[in-house]
Amino acid sequence: MPFVFTPLAAISGFAAVCAAVIGMLAWERRRMTGARWLALLMLAVAVWAGAATMELSVTLLADKLFWSKAEYFGTLSAPVLFMLLAADYNQLDSVLKPRAVLLLFAIPLIALSLALSNEHHSLIWSGFHSSPAGYNLLVYEHGALFWVLVAGYSYLMMVMGSMLLVRTLHLYPAHYRGQSLLLMAGAVIPWVGNVLYLTGYSPLQGLDPTPHCFALTGMVFAFDLLYLRLLYVVPIARANAFNAMGDGIVVIDTQKVILDINPAAASLFGKPASVMTGQKLPIPALVEVADKDGEHQVELNGRGSRAILEVRSFPVRECGVTLGGRMLVLRDISRQRLAEEALHQAYQQLKNRIDEIESLQESLREQALRDPLTGLYNRRYLEETLRREISRAQRENTALSFALIDLDNFKHINDRYGHIVGDKVLCALATLLRHQCRQGDIVCRLGGEEFIVVLPSANSHQGYVRLESLRADFANTLQMTETGNFQTTFSCGIASFPKDGANFAQLYQLADQALYYAKANGKNQVALYPMDHTAHTLSR
Repeated sequence: MPFVFTPLAAISGFAAVCAAVIGMLAWERRRMTGARWLALLMLAVAVWAGAATMELSVTLLADKLFWSKAEYFGTLSAPVLFMLLAADYNQLDSVLKPRAVLLLFAIPLIALSLALSNEHHSLIWSGFHSSPAGYNLLVYEHGALFWVLVAGYSYLMMVMGSMLLVRTLHLYPAHYRGQSLLLMAGAVIPWVGNVLYLTGYSPLQGLDPTPHCFALTGMVFAFDLLYLRLLYVVPIARANAFNAMGDGIVVIDTQKVILDINPAAASLFGKPASVMTGQKLPIPALVEVADKDGEHQVELNGRGSRAILEVRSFPVRECGVTLGGRMLVLRDISRQRLAEEALHQAYQQLKNRIDEIESLQESLREQALRDPLTGLYNRRYLEETLRREISRAQRENTALSFALIDLDNFKHINDRYGHIVGDKVLCALATLLRHQCRQGDIVCRLGGEEFIVVLPSANSHQGYVRLESLRADFANTLQMTETGNFQTTFSCGIASFPKDGANFAQLYQLADQALYYAKANGKNQVALYPMDHTAHTLSR
């Protein structure tokens, strides 16, 4: 493998060494936010620049193509790692999960496989020729998929990473914005080098200065990391938040010894944070729940005081690795609990009052719709319900019978046997009607000795048959008194919808005419309206 020394090869080699050194320094501080991704980024740049050094040094075409393919390991990895570094700096943990990282590297892996097998399809580069600038440079004629899978995807990653760095200008306090701007300036350097290379405006045609620019970016990042401590912004911010939080936070080890405690938690224990650090948890109830993940409630009883703490306990992890300690987040919910208990008590009292009122309203409604003597519905209920039944009969094109019942000789019963016996007769008729009518029938007492039975889905003939059966049963029932037993009867007039009337007033008037006809023709009978050809006289 023949070699030739050129200044460009020396520059690339120097960039590779610088990137490797920065990567090692960053890896030693890999527990710091972003340091691990910076180390991996510099590793990719070192591979990229190192392979470029070899390509610029070898003279045979086959050797140049081999090292050009090796460059793609760094070329395709560096933009993705740059974006992951920016994501870590922005605390975007969802982007840093292993599955998300693998998805981000999916397209680079495809592009790498195409680059390694380019001689079979020429999709990454279609040709090459010597650079007019000399220096052992080779100019590649890029294929169609290079612009999509290599250049396009790399620029997408760089744009996303740069946007995340811009986001930090608003994410962190003004004190750190100068450092963020410096980091952004370092991110611009690879853009300049890559644009010059792809557009052909580089004075040394065929030379890709992007790995050199990434090495400079790594120097800027390392300067911030080691001296300005830019990547400590997040820990500093978290430390400030730790001390300023209203919730108490306690960090303990496996022996329940307090490693760190914020002022809010120390105030719950009644001691300064400096005194509590290094001591074991002072409250047995906290010790019991310290090893249990999730939320718990602990009650603290002091001298004449009672405090209720909501405790959230979880292990301390870094990059998915459990470090052995646990964190307790304490919130005093005593006032909230007292307020909830008072609110629940007030709610229960209000609910009981509402239940009483609803029960009373239901009772009053029933009383307003029921006849107090017989327990049957009254005229008010009848008028409300009959309108609904007539509407349904119209909708379903069915008939409806309206029967008006009146006890025969009821005044004579009151005069001879007394009003108490008369009330018993009314109740006996009400009981008969209630028990022998269908569930869907409507039975009401209008007042005095008048009753109404509404028979849905029954025409005048069916209504007559049913009321005639009721009349016969009632006539055969003996009414018992202390002075002797007697028989009672009733007369009935029937009108039907829609043949005779269309509303309560019309049906009542026509049924009353039929009832009057039955009374005039001997009582104890059922008469249908119109009476001239359907009247029935069944005197007993």
